[in-house]
Amino acid sequence: MSHTISHLYEFGSFSLDPGQRLLLRQGRHVAVTPKAFDLLVLMVENNGQLLSKDRLMSALWPGVSVEEGNLAVAVSHLRRILGDDRGKHEYIETVSKQGYRFVAEVVERSEAPVESVESIEPIETQVKIEAAYPVETTSGSYATWSKLIAERRWLAGSVIALVGLLIVAGWLGNRHLKIASATDRPIRSLAVLPFETIGGSASDEYLGLGTADALITRLSNTGKILVRPTSAIEKYRNSSISADGAGKEQQVDAIINGRIQREGNRVRMTVQMVRVADGTQMWAQTFDEEFTNIFNLEDEVSERVARSIRLQLNDKEEKRFTKRPTENAEAYDAFVRGRYYWNKRTNEGMLKGLDYFREAIRLDPNYAEAYEGVADSYAALGLYAAIPPNEAFPAARAAANKALQMNDDLADAHATLGLIDFYYDWNGPAAQNEFQQAFDVNPNYAMAHSWNAESLAAMGRFPEALAEAQRAVEEDPLSSIVNSNAGWTFCLAGHYEEAIETLHKAIDIDPSFPRTHFRLGDVYETRGLYDQAISEFTQAVQLSGGDVYYTANLGHAYAMAGRTREAHQILNLLLHRSDHKYVPAFAVALIYAGLKDNDQALGWLEKASTDHSTSMAYLKVDPSLRGLSSDPRFSKLLLHENF
Repeated sequence: MSHTISHLYEFGSFSLDPGQRLLLRQGRHVAVTPKAFDLLVLMVENNGQLLSKDRLMSALWPGVSVEEGNLAVAVSHLRRILGDDRGKHEYIETVSKQGYRFVAEVVERSEAPVESVESIEPIETQVKIEAAYPVETTSGSYATWSKLIAERRWLAGSVIALVGLLIVAGWLGNRHLKIASATDRPIRSLAVLPFETIGGSASDEYLGLGTADALITRLSNTGKILVRPTSAIEKYRNSSISADGAGKEQQVDAIINGRIQREGNRVRMTVQMVRVADGTQMWAQTFDEEFTNIFNLEDEVSERVARSIRLQLNDKEEKRFTKRPTENAEAYDAFVRGRYYWNKRTNEGMLKGLDYFREAIRLDPNYAEAYEGVADSYAALGLYAAIPPNEAFPAARAAANKALQMNDDLADAHATLGLIDFYYDWNGPAAQNEFQQAFDVNPNYAMAHSWNAESLAAMGRFPEALAEAQRAVEEDPLSSIVNSNAGWTFCLAGHYEEAIETLHKAIDIDPSFPRTHFRLGDVYETRGLYDQAISEFTQAVQLSGGDVYYTANLGHAYAMAGRTREAHQILNLLLHRSDHKYVPAFAVALIYAGLKDNDQALGWLEKASTDHSTSMAYLKVDPSLRGLSSDPRFSKLLLHENF
């Protein structure tokens, strides 16, 4: 409970509550990155005043040396969410070479703390009251909880009176109010760790990650709390790191972890929620069900989490939160196995996952999430050139559309369609539409923001791309792929130092992830640092087992460095490989471009256009192809793209 007067600001259709870190548009929550929110508060509190760039940067990044581009990215993000990015600038005015000024009319008002049980009752009090009046319900838990709160007002009233006396005494003695500690702050971000599997057979290992994945999906789809994605927490499976250590590493307010044990037809789950700031156990509980009723377990755990973090959901969000994807336990089991193998992110894992998703559909033809699993599998296999794009992406689109016919609220399906529009159809506006629909369901979808950043960069919309890339990193700071994509986006926008810094941090997190080395090689080559580029591309090829795109970029770097013999060796390798395995035409064109053989390069790019090689999505902005840009045949190729 805060005992200070709350200052609220209203401007246009927006309301800003700095104390609660809330921005509302016509009463609806607007997602804002932390730095952009801090910037907005600073500008609104100094409404009408010119704030220099130096002052803003020192306030937002105290004691840290950052490039001015970081501030421009934050301002761009603010303008986008305020609807101020179309040249009108009704909210934020740029003063050339000096700084920024908030120019909208701001109405400031103050509110005393709301004297209600819901607003003053801290989590610790809730836990104590709950211990005295146990409440363990399923579908009716929210209503029952509200009723019990009303019945306990006499107890809360006594607590309020006592707290009030203590506050007055403290104020008289110290002449100031203490600021609420970190442990009193609301839970705004979560990590659900893989559940430890106890006993049972070795084949039950999938249950631990699958259960966490299901909770992550359900909580994320509320759009009300930032939940680290499965890709971020998968590494903690069978890890020796403590739950508290994982929470700090993931930079979240709380973690959920537990154990799951399957014995015959019964499943027992022991779950706890721990506040990261001080290691306090917020709650712990054991659940026991028939495996055929595993959905009841997920319902109970999800509702327990929702109560503890006080999720306030509207009718649509509540429906999305409580909706079960299937009632068929065998179909669900197949789906969870599919997600387990898909999350391995290897070609073999995705192919095995695809088989399980198909099995789930066979068992329940109305299983929308299983169709989405099929879509994800085909899209990933096409993106990494495991199968030809003309085979992979149409199959992915059909499955995603089928999923959305059954459930239009699947953020993953919309994001996958955005990926297909971007990488296969080269249609930027269509991709933007799908990504936005994904954000309407889950504003904190880091991977979708990452793909959106790349799509915007491919269109040359760099300020927006930078804002999206930065947001994706803030939402999933330890993700290798998110950081790799951000580095590439920064590179395309000309922010080379930021790109190198981001990619080096990503390599520190996971030195074995090949795509990070690949993108770092791209940045070095763009800067003319060919030896460093060759070193990074070589590592990417070795770590990936010979990825065709990474190999082609190595050949291009050799050619640009004047090492034409090595470039021709790689070119011949790819041409030979294409006799018996799919090789994107773009990969061959890239090496010819490095060798300055423009006729061959453009001929292969024409084949790549027919082939729908995914790297053609960056044709307009790819620095590796700059030597071809003056050729009329290159301009003709650009006409095929809607970027």
